[in-house]
Amino acid sequence: MKNLILLSLIFLSRQIFSQEITQKDCEGYLKQTGLKYLKCIYQFEKLNSEDKIYQFYKWSAFGKNIFTNVEKRKTGYFLISHEIFQPIYNEKTEEFECPIVVCQNRKLTEKEVNDFESIINKYKFWEKKTYDLEPICSDGFGIVFQALHNGDYRNYSNGNCASANEYLNILYAEIKKLLKL
Repeated sequence: MKNLILLSLIFLSRQIFSQEITQKDCEGYLKQTGLKYLKCIYQFEKLNSEDKIYQFYKWSAFGKNIFTNVEKRKTGYFLISHEIFQPIYNEKTEEFECPIVVCQNRKLTEKEVNDFESIINKYKFWEKKTYDLEPICSDGFGIVFQALHNGDYRNYSNGNCASANEYLNILYAEIKKLLKL
């Protein structure tokens, strides 16, 4: 049963960020996790062109799964970070449930915003059109980094088991340190 849950989590993380996604997929993800994925927001919701959203999904087959949004709204930048626990099978509903704990939910300081933007610019995030590494193992960890601004959408993934000096691992490590994730 534990292997089935593990495979379900890995499948969910790969499916969420796949190229093809439907409104029904988005509704299912929202129901299962309580979270909106940026690709769903991008494809199916109307956004203000001034809004800027960064979404990081740091997953691990055996460790913590962290889902973080950094959002620019009219009133400033906000950080919302969740820890998503391994899915639990509910025998009554015959569905998997993903327990979620809010780790942070706060407005970012001006310094944090400037430092965050500096990190994004340092790694030339918006200059890359694509970044998608193939998985190199079956039970590791990975990062999916999505962003949306002025209708420009990015969806980058470092696959599974990427080296410590890989682009998204380095970018995420700096952001994690800055935002105290």
